[in-house]
Amino acid sequence: MMKFKSLKASVLIGSTLLMGSYSTLSMAQANLAIQCPGYQPAKTKLLGQKVGKKLNKAFEAYNQDLVKEAIDLLYEIEADDPFDRASVDRFLGQLLVSEPGKRAEAADYLERAVKTKILNDNDHAPIIKLVGDLKYEAGKYEEAIAWFEKWMKFTCKEDGMTYLKIANAYKEMKQLDKVIPAADKAIALLDPPKETPYAIKMSVYYDQKKYQEAIDVIETAIKVFPESNAWFKNAGLFYQITENYSMALTMLELAYYRGHLTTATQHKQLAQLYSVNGMPHRATALMEKHMKSGLIPTDKDTLSSVANSAFQAREFRTAAKYFGEAAKVANDPELYRRKGSMLLTIGDYRGAIEALKLALEDNDGNEGKVHYAMIEAHFYLGDYKAAMAAAKEAKKDSTIRKNAEAWEPYIKTKASNKGIRI
Repeated sequence: MMKFKSLKASVLIGSTLLMGSYSTLSMAQANLAIQCPGYQPAKTKLLGQKVGKKLNKAFEAYNQDLVKEAIDLLYEIEADDPFDRASVDRFLGQLLVSEPGKRAEAADYLERAVKTKILNDNDHAPIIKLVGDLKYEAGKYEEAIAWFEKWMKFTCKEDGMTYLKIANAYKEMKQLDKVIPAADKAIALLDPPKETPYAIKMSVYYDQKKYQEAIDVIETAIKVFPESNAWFKNAGLFYQITENYSMALTMLELAYYRGHLTTATQHKQLAQLYSVNGMPHRATALMEKHMKSGLIPTDKDTLSSVANSAFQAREFRTAAKYFGEAAKVANDPELYRRKGSMLLTIGDYRGAIEALKLALEDNDGNEGKVHYAMIEAHFYLGDYKAAMAAAKEAKKDSTIRKNAEAWEPYIKTKASNKGIRI
């Protein structure tokens, strides 16, 4: 939203000072921005003597920074002549713009000043635009658009920032089909270019579920704003939405190497894309790096995610490490079981048994799976009695009973060959 940061700025916006209303013709013409073909400036009108004196008194107060006094003086002026009345309304409206809580009243006075074409062109044109800005700021978007269009028609000037406001106004009113043409006008006219109209177009296409059109906007914006951090990240998101994971990875990886990824979520997203694209080892390395830096928190979900990436990369010892850390953080028996399974895979049977024992604590559903894993660990350590005991416990789980039973004769045979009675 446009803000008027100072009183004098509000009075000067798009216009000469009040004195321009009754200055000489040459001064009034000096700042005209009207570009209509064959334009002929209107004759400069002059204030009546009585109203002119009162206006000058108010203007002197304003110049001494006695703004409230100037406003009070203007409130008291009675003017019957249309030009006098419009001049008073114009000055009063411009002063009220910078007064707290007076924006709506300012708009009313300014609107009245230009309701009929009575002011000099150099004063009339910027007030039309100022009314549009005030309506826009107040959220009266339909009225704002009408005033902006009126200003461009009067001046025969197309303005990029004005089209940008029109595009955003249509967006706020949910008239999405009208947003894109206005945003395109803004893009064509703004020099230097601004990112905002591209962002508006992207968001509209997203709202309309026109994801490919949004991607087209993003790809154009990347070329125009190669140093901006937002567009590479946006590209990654939209390519994910369209399930183009290879391009999503390309864009997010570019953003990463350019230093544009700054949050834990963004780095997790990149790690996920590495995994989806068959590079889980990179996902593991990325997550480890940023957990060590403290950017990514070491909570259960994060540690489990790293463990799964390491598992996919067949880095079983690393997977066991992170399943164990996740289990410790969350006191989760299932994660201890996963750690035990990883250690079994790499032949660390003692470590596996230690983890699997922890997996039996407070385990209300997967004891059978834990005991089944312990069969193998005890067996390969040569503890056949413990292996047989684990098999008997595993058989209590109907889902793995047959598998557990299959171990029993094998255990007995091995024990017998070793001269061990079970």
